[in-house]
Amino acid sequence: MPHPSKNRPLLFTGQATFLMRLAVLAALPILSLSATPDGPSADQGGATPASSKSTAPVELKNEYVTVAFDLEDFRFSVYDSKTGEPLLTDSQIKVGMDKGAELKVHREEAVSDAMGEGKRIILALTDYGFYRYATHFRSGVPPKRLLSFTLYDEYPALVLGFGLLTDNYYSIRLRDAEVLSGEGELFGGARIRDPLTLNGAAGAVATYVLPGLDRISSNSLMLTGKVKGKQRTVVWGGLGQAAYGKVAELQDGGLRLLAEDPYGLLIDEDREFLSEDTFYLDLTGTDPFAALERYGLALRAANDASPNVYDYPVLCGWSVGAISKLPGINNSAKLVEEADHAVASGMTKYTKIMNRLEPDKYHLDTEQGWWDNEVFRQYGHLVPPYETLKEFCTALEERDAMGYIYMQLGMPSDDFARAHPEWMLFNDASEVDRVDPNFRRKEVKHHHHQPYVTYDYTDKSFAEHFVKVWSAIAEAGIQGVKVDYPATAWRPEGGFDDRYASTNSAYLRAFKLLREAMGEDALIDERNLGESGRPCLDLTAGVIDTQRTWADSNEFVPEMVSRSGLRWYKNRTVFNYYSDTKAVHGLEPAELQSLITLNFLTSGRLDLATSYSLFTPEITRIVSRSYPHYPDPVSARPLDAFTGVTDPQVYELELTPDWRQVTFYNTGEEKAEVSTALSGDRVKNAIGLDPRQSYHAYEFWTDTYVGKLKGRDELAWPLDPGHCAMISVRRALDHPQVLSTDRHLLQGWVELEDVRWDAAKQSLNGTAKVIGGETLRIVIASNGIGLEEITVNEGRAKLEAHPTSDDLYVLAIDAGETSDVQWSVR
Repeated sequence: MPHPSKNRPLLFTGQATFLMRLAVLAALPILSLSATPDGPSADQGGATPASSKSTAPVELKNEYVTVAFDLEDFRFSVYDSKTGEPLLTDSQIKVGMDKGAELKVHREEAVSDAMGEGKRIILALTDYGFYRYATHFRSGVPPKRLLSFTLYDEYPALVLGFGLLTDNYYSIRLRDAEVLSGEGELFGGARIRDPLTLNGAAGAVATYVLPGLDRISSNSLMLTGKVKGKQRTVVWGGLGQAAYGKVAELQDGGLRLLAEDPYGLLIDEDREFLSEDTFYLDLTGTDPFAALERYGLALRAANDASPNVYDYPVLCGWSVGAISKLPGINNSAKLVEEADHAVASGMTKYTKIMNRLEPDKYHLDTEQGWWDNEVFRQYGHLVPPYETLKEFCTALEERDAMGYIYMQLGMPSDDFARAHPEWMLFNDASEVDRVDPNFRRKEVKHHHHQPYVTYDYTDKSFAEHFVKVWSAIAEAGIQGVKVDYPATAWRPEGGFDDRYASTNSAYLRAFKLLREAMGEDALIDERNLGESGRPCLDLTAGVIDTQRTWADSNEFVPEMVSRSGLRWYKNRTVFNYYSDTKAVHGLEPAELQSLITLNFLTSGRLDLATSYSLFTPEITRIVSRSYPHYPDPVSARPLDAFTGVTDPQVYELELTPDWRQVTFYNTGEEKAEVSTALSGDRVKNAIGLDPRQSYHAYEFWTDTYVGKLKGRDELAWPLDPGHCAMISVRRALDHPQVLSTDRHLLQGWVELEDVRWDAAKQSLNGTAKVIGGETLRIVIASNGIGLEEITVNEGRAKLEAHPTSDDLYVLAIDAGETSDVQWSVR
């Protein structure tokens, strides 16, 4: 096996594998200028380590995979533990200089953390090419690079990490690290046929399935294709989030992983540093859906992520006027009126609502930084009779509503910056009046989202101020915060008071401070990332609840669905995604049904750009079918994502192994039939049900019994452009069973509880959440057993024949007030 550095130029760049761009903060004086291009200087004498290469086998293993290390040749390989099949062979750990390079086991240890129990091996790499030009030192060596490899008992994935081992004379700033080189061979070099990749996008980055073996993405990548006739799937990307952005790359079929930060993390001298930022590599996947869902759950566990459920629609005070061009409502009095309109529309029978006040003045002096009642009044957002946030929230609570607010993460008011220059980056606000010469609006100085002066969230005094003012906002009753222009707090120039902060850790600290102030139950939104050249990252996993995926818009188009739908494995599991506010007025019923259905399935929340004063009974009925939201950390799979479509049209939410909610969505411009197979490989657009069983299918919006289908059948539905169907598919049982309700999109999942068949009494029983004044209709398949008697513990009920099938019944329940009604039919 050739040495890994033979015939390779010694490049000191950000692209060289695991070569780290480092700023030297302390080092020995230069004692000699002599150097050789291929090793330490001759006058280093005894400082040059011998290349004592270990030949003893080094191995890390669990029941899924085995990692074998070749320390002599700076490589490792991964094999299937059961079959011995090569999954990744000869993945190279590159060095910058051949002479004197040494790779050794630094430590082996047991691990026990949020991912479970496991074992870790940490390797230490001595590399005189750490700095290509630093070969003249008379004594001492550069910091050793640490590479960690962890296998957990319950995961087939290999978790990779990185770090440094510094000597007592070396402090450095670590800017990036490459932990996977891109030069190993997948599956023993076997050809991957029909390869497809999916990028692990965040924020407003488009999410697409693309063909080929070359791709790069922030956060993660997935590769799936046929290897020797079998579907194989690889997932690799960021896992633990702390101080670095993560980049995954596919180079001609080779896997690459990088950690990057433009400013870097300061590592003191005489320290063993192992980053909290880690990477995930799963080479064992077959079904891409299962492989990605496994990754999503690992992300959730590693970052202690549990995004709060948005069980209420959020009305945006700004969007109603600015986007939908309706009369403005962005002040406290108008938003309280909106709560009255919501009550009158009937929406509060189904859910509470949240109304967002947006103190969104841009340029010059604003509310930002002060964040108190006085400035909110000054700029017209708190108005009589609700002149404090407490008065505003109290009035909303009296109307079954809650208060939400808005802030700009890195855009301080000019007068705040002048008053507190010590709280700005570099402790300097002198550029607060700097003018962008290319900006043409005379009344302001620069683009509002490109400030020259911004907060330092690592400054202890500013952090105290921030937590104090936002704690007061929470105590006033505000229960959610939209964080606008988050990219303004991602500062590559540094200037932090905390000398140990990186660009990414300082950004993350801003959201951690907000979480500390607002509390664990508050709803925190990270508006769409990526502005002004900043990256879109999964960095805030475990801290925030929502990432926005689209710029300002009240529309609903197929790509909005796809952008979050293709992140199903992270949606509701790690983040809630949403594509900005939605106008629900002025739409045909079928169009609104599609909006509500697809938003419910592929997002974790609904933001409104429509005044409740425009809610008709039909709008209220359609919107209310999506509440309450389900709390489970699972989202609908885009079943046809890997069949060549740009925007998936088939979504399947697995509620139980025998109960699936299938949504068809015509993303085309002509009427078409959308379909899926009940059984078969999911990668080919199939649900994957048991082909030997039979299944009842019932469509929600048209209240239509599709039929009793065999497991080998196809499920299909004709749709006009932009329209959808929601079909409940349940395995047919040998006794009566519920097929659907008319109350909720999930057709019994959230509005019915404890549904069970009592064989001894020959009765089907359950508890239903019945809305006062609204008949709840439950569709029941008798499956050959006659039903005649009805019992309810309150209200009224009747059993009717279904108009389309002799085997179906409709149980209709009415209650004077909203209540849980126990029911039984036999």
